[in-house]
Parts: sequence; structure tokens; C-alpha cells
Amino acid sequence: SQFPEGVFFQQDDAPPHYGNIDREFLDTTFPQRWIVRGAVMAWPPRSPDIKPLYFYLWGYVNVSTTLIL
Repeated sequence: SQFPEGVFFQQDDAPPHYGNIDREFLDTTFPQRWIVRGAVMAWPPRSPDIKPLYFYLWGYVNVSTTLIL
């Protein structure tokens, strides 16, 4: 592969970018390393500007505060 092991591909989740051909290409080029709806690493749709830390941190904060209340 031309990409180092630690490289992830983040998809913007636009419907034209989520076809079978696109997903097959991503599975081949970035096996288990692409971020989009329904992938190994979940990502909110149409939100390429959100950093992964924000996404996971706020999910954790939301769950934690919901359990406390």
C-alpha cells in the first residue's frame, strides 16, 4: 500500500461517495482505516470539520452526564 499503517481516510458521507464501488476501494486502499457512516470508526455525517477527539470526547461526556442525572 502507498499509505503508512497509521493513516486513516475520513469520508464526508455525501451519498455519491458511499456507493459499493467507493466502499470496495476504501476497503482495499485503507483496510479497517476509513471513517464514515457504517465503517469501523464511526463519524457523524457531513461533519469533516469535527476533530476525532471532539466527537469521541463529547459522546463520552454525553453518556457520562446522562448516567449521572
